[in-house]
Amino acid sequence: MGSPGLAARDAAPGLAVSVRAALALGAVMAVCVAGSAAAGEAEDAATARQASDLAELSLDELAQIRVTSVSRRAEGLNTAASSIYVITPDAVRQAGAQTLPEALRLAPNLEVMRIDALDYSITARGFAGFESANKLLVLMDGRSLYTPLFSGVDWDQHHLVLDDLERIEVISGPAGTLWGANAVNGVVSVTTRSAFETRGLLAAGTVGTLDSDVRVRLGGALGEAGAGRIYATAFKRGDLELADGSDAQDGWDGWQAGFRTDWLLGDQSLTLQGDVQDATIDQSLGFDGGYVRGGNVLGRWRGPALGGEFEVQAYYDQIERQARGLHDELRVWDVEAQHAFSLGAHAIVVGAGYRITKDEFRTLAEPQLLSPPRRRVDIGNVFIQDHIALGDAVDLTVGVKLETNDYTRAEWMPSARLGWRVSDRQFLWAAVSRAIRNPSRIERDFTIAGLVEPGQMGSEKLIAYEAGYRGRLTEAATLSVTGYLHDYDELRTNELVPGRNPPIFVGNTMQGRTWGLEAWTDVEIAPWWRASLGGAVLRKDFELKPGSRDVARFEAAGADPGWWLKASSTFRLGERVDLTVGGRLYDDAPRLTASGYLGVEGYAEANVRLAWRVTDGLEFAVVGRDLLHARHAEATETRRSEIPRSVFLSLRWTH
Repeated sequence: MGSPGLAARDAAPGLAVSVRAALALGAVMAVCVAGSAAAGEAEDAATARQASDLAELSLDELAQIRVTSVSRRAEGLNTAASSIYVITPDAVRQAGAQTLPEALRLAPNLEVMRIDALDYSITARGFAGFESANKLLVLMDGRSLYTPLFSGVDWDQHHLVLDDLERIEVISGPAGTLWGANAVNGVVSVTTRSAFETRGLLAAGTVGTLDSDVRVRLGGALGEAGAGRIYATAFKRGDLELADGSDAQDGWDGWQAGFRTDWLLGDQSLTLQGDVQDATIDQSLGFDGGYVRGGNVLGRWRGPALGGEFEVQAYYDQIERQARGLHDELRVWDVEAQHAFSLGAHAIVVGAGYRITKDEFRTLAEPQLLSPPRRRVDIGNVFIQDHIALGDAVDLTVGVKLETNDYTRAEWMPSARLGWRVSDRQFLWAAVSRAIRNPSRIERDFTIAGLVEPGQMGSEKLIAYEAGYRGRLTEAATLSVTGYLHDYDELRTNELVPGRNPPIFVGNTMQGRTWGLEAWTDVEIAPWWRASLGGAVLRKDFELKPGSRDVARFEAAGADPGWWLKASSTFRLGERVDLTVGGRLYDDAPRLTASGYLGVEGYAEANVRLAWRVTDGLEFAVVGRDLLHARHAEATETRRSEIPRSVFLSLRWTH
């Protein structure tokens, strides 16, 4: 079901009091930070984890990066029983990425397609397209970026200062047992650095032919046990182009600011952080006067309890948005807790969570297309996972999550993962999982009298089978390979009511399979030269169930290329000069006439970044992006813009 076109409206009221209060606390904290930064950094190594430059780590050290998304506990990347790729902050800087979606291009197990200056389609293992890219769960410091309107992500709402990035964990494959509904085809977990690691001053900016931004961050100690930072960023996203080379007039600009504090109190830790943003969208789908504004605040406590480690996290998020001809408001309250402990050979994690979302989606022009225009949805969950050591080299992880929601009631998401450490440098794993996706507001509540009847879609379901290898081929090369088979049932369709033509309703009568291969390798060719290559092969086979009268003709399955490759090579040309060359190669994406997908011809593109570290704290870089064509299309939608060749200069200073 396409998104309803909604008219513009006047500017909305400000942020909720709770967000304003949290950000006011951040402003008060800023005074302390500024004073402590001027006085100098604290040097207590026992309470502050030092930042590391991952570009200087060996391949062995990179394999030992600690990840948490696979099992909700810290474990080495080399023995995580999942198809997981880690994007490091240095890789992001070397690529010259300015936004989170552009940073995600580095993951070989993700399809990243830019639709226009505002929107992206980002998926794992298929279902590409703005309407169909709804099976990827995205977290930022534990806060879900999911929108209940269409079960996707509004990527323009999240302006991470990439200089403060710790890592991005990209899981392809289901993770519903730990992360719940909508973690169907993958999870992206973005983690920012502790405030202990960002003490001092950062000032940076880029000026380019397409996108520009400026970033300022100030951090310092808060007494003997704490640290904090404040930041502000302003950005301009330029117009993309139409096929004839004219401006698409889809550019936009805005700002975001926020704070983070971290406290280490003996064996306990406490984090409080928040952001506020405001952006102006000049035009979207022909509608003027667009904007997005909002804020969030998050708190997390972690410490010993009940013979293990206990963690509690809560956040409030508020967004008001007018874009694509749609006005929507969303408020989210979320709280979750988990307890990790050991019993002999068992490492157990148990947890529970509760989320309340309140939304309003409406149009000033009649008829109203969502009924009711306002809705509250409650989602609760409990889960347990047991990591069992079957011997010195074999581990079995089993778990299950029960999640309840106001649309489909109770949903079960079990999984089992087996890992075998063949040697110190070779690891094999296999998994079978069940995941579900809850229906969105549009899928349940879209209504037009006499044409569309609401309220019938249930959850989409997946059973996934995976197996993989991760290890060292030689002293200088690593390899990760994963094969998978996804068996889907009850996928979304737009059905004609039996015996009538129209109305239609959103149903669940599509089924089918996807299967494929994901692989990537990192090679240290010489001490001054490191390269990476990765990509995926994807195959799809979907069908309608007997009796289906789907008028969308497989729209919900998306329009995906059959394969893609991504490569990067970094050269240290001297003590202070680095050159990074990156490229991507995509197969054709098919045309889906009934769904309005135009298809995309296969393409190749290249990026180049040349950086000069003038001093230890000052870096100058020139970046060329999408250099092989004057412009090219990536998305398949009719409304797509084309991405032009661009160049920008970057200056980054730290003190």
